[in-house]
Order: sequence, then C-alpha cells, then structure tokens
Amino acid sequence: MKHGIQHAIGDTRWTPDIFLPESITTFCQTAERVGFDLLAFTDHPAPSGRWVDQGGEGTADPFTSLAYCAAFTTRMRLLTFVLAASYRNPFLAAHQVATLDRLSGGRLTVGLGTGYLFGEFKALGADPAMRRRDLDVLLELWREGFNGADIELTTDTFRARDARILPPPLQTPHPPIWIHANSPFGRSRAISHGDGALFMFTPTDEMAASTRTKPLKDFADLGHAIQSLRDDAERAKRDPASLEVIVAGPWGMLDCRSDVRGETLREQEAALAELGVSWTVSLVCGDDVQASLDTLEFFGAEVLGR
Repeated sequence: MKHGIQHAIGDTRWTPDIFLPESITTFCQTAERVGFDLLAFTDHPAPSGRWVDQGGEGTADPFTSLAYCAAFTTRMRLLTFVLAASYRNPFLAAHQVATLDRLSGGRLTVGLGTGYLFGEFKALGADPAMRRRDLDVLLELWREGFNGADIELTTDTFRARDARILPPPLQTPHPPIWIHANSPFGRSRAISHGDGALFMFTPTDEMAASTRTKPLKDFADLGHAIQSLRDDAERAKRDPASLEVIVAGPWGMLDCRSDVRGETLREQEAALAELGVSWTVSLVCGDDVQASLDTLEFFGAEVLGR
C-alpha cells in the first residue's frame, strides 16, 4: 500500500504561517523524506464565506501549489484532490494538467469529481445542474486530445474547431486519472475512463449531505463500496485489478498531539489492505507549523518506516 498526504492548509484551522514559502518547502521535503508517496492540494477557487466560517477546508490553487512543490521534490507524485470538472473550460484544464505533468517530470495524478458547492459553481459561471455532463465532456475531450487529436466539439458553452492540447503530457497516454467514486455515477466513470476510484470517508450524515455524496462512514461501508466497484467493473468487461483503489480520510485528521498510537494505525492499514485499498490520502493538522512536521515524522516512523 502507498500513502499520500494532503498539505496542511487543508486543515480548517490552518494558520498563515503554514503557507509561507519556507513552510511549504520544508513540508513537502519532509513528507518525501519520511516516505509519503504523494502530495495533494484540493480545489476550491471561490468558496462561500459561510462555508469557510462553518468549517470548510482550507484551500490553495492546486496547479500553482503542486508546481511549486514539484521544484523541491524528486519522487513524490502530485495529486489534484480533486478538480471539479465544471470549474474550468476542459481545454484550459487540459493545458494546465499537461504543463504541470511536463514540469514535474511526469509525476502528476489528476483527481477529478463533479463538485458540490453550488454557490462556488455560480461564482465561477458554471451550472451545478450540468456538473455530471461537464465531467463526461471533459473525460471524452481529454481522451482524444491527450492522444494528439485535433478536437472539433460544440457545446452550449464553447465551440472548438481543430483545437489542440499543447504541450502534450509527459506520461502516456496521459497522467493517471482518479475519479471520486462514492456514488454509483462516480464508480461508473472510474470504470469507463479512470485509472483509479477515489473513495472519501464521510463519517457523519451531515458531511455526506454537505458534500453531496453517498455516505461512507466506516471500513464496513468501504468494503461494500469496493465490492460494488469490482462487480460493476466485471459487468463492464474491465479487469477490476486494473483500477487503483484510493481512500481519502481513513484516519481523520493526523495529529501527533492526539492520543493516536502507531500500533492502531498499523492495524488499520492492514485492514485497508485486506479490503483491497492500494492508496490512502490523509489530512494533517495545519494549526501549527511544527506540529504538522512532527506529525509527518510520526506517521513516517510508525507506519511508512515499517
């Protein structure tokens, strides 16, 4: 099993010091040194003040942030966690993806979803009612465009004639695509277009409702979701083993100041592996720079180093 970490700005309690250049540099280099395999930034370019004030996660532009971290790391993969397909014209998003893949030496993994903050959609000029269609358009366009085809496509929001995606991505046929898969819709798109299915723990009904996704409260729910993914893949004539299984948030907020024990983390890691999980993506505390670094060291010593 491999493990990723979301940058500490994702903590709702993040402080400005956590996003200073020197703090980010130290964070990503520490994460790579202790054994994390991936670094993630989420995508919320225009969240509502109400959402932020009620505990919405901290956020920074994922392309800029990942590009910065790519310059100070050599091994870790870089994850958009996750891009909302409706927020950008699909050609613009493809251009950003391909450029970052080139600049990172082919280390980009693209996390994709439909999004859930309807106020954010409207602030960005997107229609939340069309979010599933927008994801389908993007996936089809990328499949053709990343293979070098000139695209001719007309929708109700854009018209492309012989449009080409440049530069081409370094990875072929394109960077791995992980699609948010709590819902049957997401699982179906992961099977038809993705390289991985990304499940997100929603431990409360309120969290599931606010993120407009299916509840996934515990390991039992996760096991059922993974089995559904495998069954659906077989019905679609796709080998289930060809899909990565990614789980976000299996340990909640990682914080070495809590009473979490390494033995417990290792037991839960073994349980996740038994279910067929190939990657985890965890959130780390962001209210204190040193605590975030100490937590990376703790997880590295107790889990990654074992």
